[in-house]
Amino acid sequence: MTIPPTNENASRLPHEEQRIVSELATNSNEPDSFFAVSKMSSLLPNLDSRLETTTLLFDSTLCICRWYASWRRYVNTPLGGGAPRPGPIDNSDIIETDPYLGRPSLAKEKAYVLVTQLVWNTLLEWYSGGPPIPRTFIYLYLSDSRDNDGDDHNEVSDIRLPKEASIRELYDMVCAKTVVSLEKAHIRDYYDMRKGQFLDPLSNKSLEESGLVTNQDILLEVDERGLAGLVNLGNTCYMNSAVQCLAHTPPIAEYFLRNYTHQGELAKAFGKLLTELWSSGTNYVVPSVFKTKVDKAAPQFTGHYQHDSHELLLALLTGLHQESDIVNVFQGQCKSSLVCPVCGETANTYEPFTSLSLPLPSTPTWSISLLSCLDEYLAQEPLGPDNMWLCPQCKEQRQANKKLDLWKLPEILVFQLKRFKTSKYFVKKIDTFVDFPVDELDLSKYVDKGESCLYELYAVCNHDGGIGLGHYTAYAKMIDDDNEWYCYDDSLVSPVHESEIVSSAAYLLFYRKRVGSDMDLS
Repeated sequence: MTIPPTNENASRLPHEEQRIVSELATNSNEPDSFFAVSKMSSLLPNLDSRLETTTLLFDSTLCICRWYASWRRYVNTPLGGGAPRPGPIDNSDIIETDPYLGRPSLAKEKAYVLVTQLVWNTLLEWYSGGPPIPRTFIYLYLSDSRDNDGDDHNEVSDIRLPKEASIRELYDMVCAKTVVSLEKAHIRDYYDMRKGQFLDPLSNKSLEESGLVTNQDILLEVDERGLAGLVNLGNTCYMNSAVQCLAHTPPIAEYFLRNYTHQGELAKAFGKLLTELWSSGTNYVVPSVFKTKVDKAAPQFTGHYQHDSHELLLALLTGLHQESDIVNVFQGQCKSSLVCPVCGETANTYEPFTSLSLPLPSTPTWSISLLSCLDEYLAQEPLGPDNMWLCPQCKEQRQANKKLDLWKLPEILVFQLKRFKTSKYFVKKIDTFVDFPVDELDLSKYVDKGESCLYELYAVCNHDGGIGLGHYTAYAKMIDDDNEWYCYDDSLVSPVHESEIVSSAAYLLFYRKRVGSDMDLS
């Protein structure tokens, strides 16, 4: 629709209109009050790129359509180019189709462009039409508690919403801006930098009704339970990695987070440490007190020397076992059989284990599988000549054959990949890549009774580097989300893709039984 220009309009060239509107928008002293101008419908092709950068626009991602687009095309057309002068402003489509203007909806903001009151009055004087649709905005300053590095000063970002917008829409905007899921986001009133009450994410109350005013601070707290790191106290990465694996062991975490009546000093310190690690909003924990209790229970770890993560794990489980029965979830049994090579007499004994230490080939090998390592561990082998066995049938010392079998499999099964080979003069690290299953480890063929024995990986302790210059880290799966893996590198915690879990750095593998799998085979 076009209208014939009046004498006054005819004397004002299109580029003059553009200049006047741009100056009015730039020089406006009304930061909170705007008017909506329709710009909905299909995109118009070949619009001047300057439309997206003009000071009149306050969101460079908005589509430029309808009346406003017609006006922009008119004022940007070279003199005599033929773009018609638009007719009266028509905002009726916004009122009819956009509930945002009656009850705000952020998704509908693309239906219009916002202009200052001076710009609106000028356009209305030139073109008439309407109706006027004022929009009053509230500016909020968002602090993210995850940015707090200990000095109580968070980085602040701006949030702009109509005062009629709901608290739910505030959550939607904040979550989109910070890339946080709605389920993990908690926004609280942070007026005068003091923590106030939390805002209900399901509330339909407007910002104004909820007591929020312009230039007010709000605080985002993210539910990051289980995403806290452990500060390295000086060569304590071996301890940090093992503790993170235990902290993400479901029955261990459930027990120590629920039960606060531990009697022993080590169990109390471990329970307190897990409580801190699983506290929402905690970025890292300093495990100083826990380290002193470990040193007391296992003096070989006293000081700040490098140690083996597997040795620390066994010492910690032993200490906790003396004060708690929960570590029984790691207890399994192997059947050890000695067979006389002459008469075939067999003697069976049952040996408990809390982890299975699987041998790796000492000769250079590109890749092997976890089950081939387990086969080697269980394989029959003759006793050495200095370890002869008295056969009860022959009544003679025999070089018997020893065979191991899995007899009782635990709820939590830990494999150590024996990457460190010790000789009289040196220690050598074996970096062979071991391919191990993440989703399903089937051990059914290793047991006599044929029950289903399925496990799934939930944590890995890694060792990178060589002897003396190595570093321990951990991968762990979130207990309440089977799809989220994280890397725990001392105090640093970051997401990691499942495809990165299997690597040549893997040292300790933590598996938990699959629900419905029969584990007690005794």
